[in-house]
Amino acid sequence: SIGNNIWDFAPTAGFTYTSPPILAEGTEISIRFFWNNYLENPTTHYLTSDLFELEFALTERIGRFQLGVTGFYFFQDEDDELFGVPIPPDGRRTKNLQLGPILNFDMPEHNSSVKIKALATVLTENTVRSWGVAIGWIKKF
Repeated sequence: SIGNNIWDFAPTAGFTYTSPPILAEGTEISIRFFWNNYLENPTTHYLTSDLFELEFALTERIGRFQLGVTGFYFFQDEDDELFGVPIPPDGRRTKNLQLGPILNFDMPEHNSSVKIKALATVLTENTVRSWGVAIGWIKKF
């Protein structure tokens, strides 16, 4: 993050499984895992502990539509540190769970799809409660 003078190395892994029809045309389970490894800020000597994040979605395909629930959960397993000393009173360990609906519309004739999802905080510790809406357009060239 250029503005914060922090480097983050984040290996990721993902998995998607589409089942035979359960409710409509196919149930899809998607999971992505991120492991954020931060380096110490050389200017401030602040060290953010590793952050583990799990993104997930459980959706059903109905024609060109895909709808369901999505969310993410992240947490820190160690304390943040300043000059090697944990930040009082609790090391600023963060955790956050956000959940919400997702809707996707496929347009195969245009090799594209449009997605909208809304997320709201369900559980939080040492971070803000928030909500948001994201709209995405995917195009295959």
